[in-house]
Amino acid sequence: MNKKNLSSFEKLLLGFEDPKLPAAAQPLRKGALCPQCGTGRLDYNGMLQLECPACGFVNGETGGCT
Repeated sequence: MNKKNLSSFEKLLLGFEDPKLPAAAQPLRKGALCPQCGTGRLDYNGMLQLECPACGFVNGETGGCT
């Protein structure tokens, strides 16, 4: 069997290649470093969104009403 003639899927199934999995993204939390600038620490704003005081990044995944 010649590896050069196999597709990447066939190589994967036969164990010739290991899949490259992306690193799991950690959810953003209060106090975490800002993913945009890397210097500010995230904190909740008045709309319960995580916001960076250094660059103004706002995570739109969270939020809630009070």
